[in-house]
Amino acid sequence: MVTAAPSVIEFMPWQRRFFEDRPRVKVGCVHRQGGKDFVSAAEAVDDALTTGSDWYIVSMTQRQADQTHAKCRQIADVMKRAARIVGETRLTERQFTEVDRELDHMFRCTARTLHLPGGGTVTALPGRDPDTLAGLTGNVIFTEFGLFAKGGYDHWRVIFPLITRGYRIIVISTPRGRNTKFAELVNDRETYCVHFQTIEDSVAEGFVLRDNTGEPTDLETFKALYGDEAGWRREYLCEFTGDLEALVTWAKLTAAVSHADLDVCEITSDAGWDPTFFDGEKLAHDRGEIGYDVARHSDLSVVWYNVAESSAMTAGRRSLRYLIVMRNCTFALQREVVTAAMKANSRNVGAGDATGLGMDTNETLRARFGDRWLPVTFTAKAKAELGSLARTAFDDSDQAIPPLDGKTKWIGTDLYAVQADRSSERLKLIETPNPLRPESHCDAFYAFALARKAAALTAARPHISTG
Repeated sequence: MVTAAPSVIEFMPWQRRFFEDRPRVKVGCVHRQGGKDFVSAAEAVDDALTTGSDWYIVSMTQRQADQTHAKCRQIADVMKRAARIVGETRLTERQFTEVDRELDHMFRCTARTLHLPGGGTVTALPGRDPDTLAGLTGNVIFTEFGLFAKGGYDHWRVIFPLITRGYRIIVISTPRGRNTKFAELVNDRETYCVHFQTIEDSVAEGFVLRDNTGEPTDLETFKALYGDEAGWRREYLCEFTGDLEALVTWAKLTAAVSHADLDVCEITSDAGWDPTFFDGEKLAHDRGEIGYDVARHSDLSVVWYNVAESSAMTAGRRSLRYLIVMRNCTFALQREVVTAAMKANSRNVGAGDATGLGMDTNETLRARFGDRWLPVTFTAKAKAELGSLARTAFDDSDQAIPPLDGKTKWIGTDLYAVQADRSSERLKLIETPNPLRPESHCDAFYAFALARKAAALTAARPHISTG
């Protein structure tokens, strides 16, 4: 009989505690890349070896379940090698070969099931539909449970009755929204056995962080490399930071698609700007509403120029007419571009990001255009207002955007990348990566929102002519 050999596996301190704790229901709330899948896989293999019981790894996708199952196979291989070494000095070469073959037979994997000595098994299953799990008989590992559909409540309702027959449930994940069964389990430490491990806890126990060159680094440097405060709190400090969803749904963006004229200008140096870009003659009768998101090096500087559509069916709806995207351009050039946009029509209004680097440029624009230009400092309150204006524009079908394909698709994904955290009274915007334009920090979204803020200027200041 081959027995488990956990002593041959190297665990981090928190993993050792987790591995040795064997309650009926165990919850692991652990930071990203903290080793929660590995230690859960080790526990499943160890328990299957020592008790002959069956284990099921359940994730939202087969791919995720397979990744955890692969760790089970690695651990089983380690235990198999350890069992071989035990007889190495006592057996003849022929006897050792026979034992080797027997071990290979005892430790075998067919399809997505690992068969272990004593009859125990570990099987990987997709769990998108909870009803397909109703007939399981055995122990269950829920991996990345925070991502399960409908908060994981339906899955828990189906699987929990297993423990009435003596089986065990392990639930592991990094936090997602608060309105999930995983959040409920983590916060009920009187009922459930909860292991909670942040990146700070792991570093204190000897976990080594590495920078982008692979060299050891400290927490602050690693956090700066990550560059996402909200993501850091959730993914590494294990905070349930709220229920996030797209501020503007993809369906609303799709409904806003228009094939109206659009001119896009990409500028990567001061020599790339054409002063005749704006067609002053064509814009003479169309008041423009301009939003300007400021950047200098790492992000994009974007100018969004809205005009009212003129067709009978969409009269009054705003449409993106010009988009200027600048990267690594001087503030002098940026001011020149915005000035040209404002001068394209004497009734144009605009708003710009006056936070930090944008303060001086926006003060200059304000001095030049007076009440027609509004500097906006990105306080929490101001960003919430911008988010509300942006969402309302699409809710009211009052904004048109270019097609969500080809060269303009990235504009839509930039709008979609802004997530809304509604866990508190005030709307909070969370910027997520744009897969089609990774250098954008939702810069096109903020330029758009500022253009909508500019549109509200005429309502707030009646003396500004609307033409």
